[in-house]
Amino acid sequence: MKVDKLHVRSCFKNLENVIVYFDEDHLMTVVVGRNGSGKSNVLEALVAIFRNLDLGEPPPFSYELVYRLGAPHKPNQPSDRWLEVAIDADPSRGTPAKQYEVKVSDLLSEKPAGKLVPFSKVKRDKEGNAPYLPNYVFAYYSGPSDRLEEHFKKHRTDFYRRLLEDKLDLKGDIRPLFYARPYHSQFVLLAFFLSEKDSAEKVFLREHLGIEGLDSIHFVMRQPGWAKQKGELFWGARGVVRRFLDELIQYALSPVKVTRQENTSLTGNNIRNEFFHLFLPDVNALRDFARDLSSDELFKMLESTLLSDIISEVSIRVKVSSSEEPLTFRELSEGEQQLLTVLGLLKFTGGKDSLFLLDEPDTHLNPSWAVKYLKLLRDFVPNQETSHLLMVTHHPLAIAELMKQQVQVMWRDSSFQVHAQEPEESPRGMGYSGILTSDMFGLHTTLDNSTERLLRLRRRFTEKLELTPIQAGRLRKIDRALEGLGFSTAHWDEEYAQYLHMRREVEREADSINVTPELKRIRKKRAKEIVHRMLETEEQRSQE
Repeated sequence: MKVDKLHVRSCFKNLENVIVYFDEDHLMTVVVGRNGSGKSNVLEALVAIFRNLDLGEPPPFSYELVYRLGAPHKPNQPSDRWLEVAIDADPSRGTPAKQYEVKVSDLLSEKPAGKLVPFSKVKRDKEGNAPYLPNYVFAYYSGPSDRLEEHFKKHRTDFYRRLLEDKLDLKGDIRPLFYARPYHSQFVLLAFFLSEKDSAEKVFLREHLGIEGLDSIHFVMRQPGWAKQKGELFWGARGVVRRFLDELIQYALSPVKVTRQENTSLTGNNIRNEFFHLFLPDVNALRDFARDLSSDELFKMLESTLLSDIISEVSIRVKVSSSEEPLTFRELSEGEQQLLTVLGLLKFTGGKDSLFLLDEPDTHLNPSWAVKYLKLLRDFVPNQETSHLLMVTHHPLAIAELMKQQVQVMWRDSSFQVHAQEPEESPRGMGYSGILTSDMFGLHTTLDNSTERLLRLRRRFTEKLELTPIQAGRLRKIDRALEGLGFSTAHWDEEYAQYLHMRREVEREADSINVTPELKRIRKKRAKEIVHRMLETEEQRSQE
């Protein structure tokens, strides 16, 4: 699916009468803005809309949403499945969902004005069909708040119920609304180890995380609260989970079942519970165990076992290029674990007509990773023509390659009304300093406060027609301080920096009796050559 426009009409959080335009022609749209400008609320509004439509529950607010399902009809032409869902709702009146009607406009149909579809026809039916909705909505949030996760609990509960009733086929689709949690990163890592040697997954592990291979896996299973057969091997587990555990134990090295204390609360209250330790000694054991599973099926089985409340802990040791000794997964940095979670979300849960909502997924990334973050996302998104990735970020490096239509800038005016619009210029080609000082981030300067203060003082003195001896002395001190910082010659473009340095020397030496005319001529010639090379480079870039 591709989202084109969201108009939040009635109040949702700090959004009211706010229109956000997304770029339906590209894979991703990125939302930036200051804290409190409503960026995260836009993603949450989309989750709330699709959740309630999917479940057939009353709309949370009035809105208009325009999106496309399916691939484009023809190159450079819109799809014949453009849909407009417009709902006028007043949740405060408690109007039942069945009394609402949804306007669905097929923009290339014979009736461009659209048709009214009963609310009951929009929601997903018992077979999982929903012709007016995306197949999958996935979300990830790096912060501590669980407000976004709250919208996914009903779908997770339904999935768990079907899991217990043995109505799931993990070779099929995953649940339509899926929220990624930090623990998913371990399941992603194990699933990646099933990939071929030169696959994108293995290349990512090796080149970006320095992970050369799998050392061992230690599963700790626990007796779940729902267990009725406490003396049974896996406490009466059934269906998909039971088949998974029965297969796993065949390849485990010396399985051990123990009874010990288990912490059940923050206050330290303990209960005695039964635990089963299953140890896979190497990657060959993992591959033998999962020989009939694809990578995404292993991911789904691990997550299903976790949802059944049987997995207590998974401890993974990996071989890394930076250490002779294996490291545990928990010893990887927060950024590495975060990146694994997001890429696995895209790889193993993506599909046709998918909407990915990522709220600050690059929080823990260093600058070098932030620069290539969007490329990594693109590499791991399947079905890019029929998927849309909406991302909120505070990282200027992450958006450097985007065109302006791929960016939405949000802000609040003096009356606290939220607004959203695309930036004046495209981030691509602006440079990181230019992005920071543009309307996207709004910094006055990229300099540190101390250097900026020196420059302001210098400007104040140089604007005067005449300086007192004391002022002239202060100006010389400021110039020396700036010279010591290398500020007068520092620039992102090396050749331009060389030009500035040469020009300064030429100007300084113009009145010097120690410099011969021949030396001045040579230095001026070098300065001209630098300018000439800069112009040639610019011309080549414009031709490309």
